[in-house]
Amino acid sequence: MIYGFERPDAGDSQLAALTKEIRVRILNCSATGCLVESNGAIPVGTVGLLRVAFDGSEFEDTVQVVRCQPIVGAGAICHVGTKFLSTTPPYADTLRHAIRRDLGKLAGWLRTPEPR
Repeated sequence: MIYGFERPDAGDSQLAALTKEIRVRILNCSATGCLVESNGAIPVGTVGLLRVAFDGSEFEDTVQVVRCQPIVGAGAICHVGTKFLSTTPPYADTLRHAIRRDLGKLAGWLRTPEPR
C-alpha cells in the first residue's frame, strides 16, 4: 500500500540530514562547476554546500559530485568534479556570482603560473 505524507502510524518521526565537513582545495572553477581536490573519495551523486573564502568574503553554492578520480601515487587524494545545482539566479553571496563578477581576479588566483 502507498501512503502519502499523512501516514497514520508515522507517530512523532522527524526528517533528518546527515552532514560531514570535508576540506577541499579548489583547482579550477567555471560558471557551471568546480574541480576540487580532497583527501578522500566522495561518492558520485553526493550533494553538498561548497563554501569558499575569497578576497575577504565568503561565498557558497550547492554542488553535486559528477566525477571522483583518485590521483595515482598520491595516497587517498582525489580530484572531484562538481556541478552547480541551483534553482535561483546567482546573487551576491553565491560562488557563481563571484566567478562571473571577478572572473579576471579568480582566474589568476586559481590558475597555476605557466613555466617560463
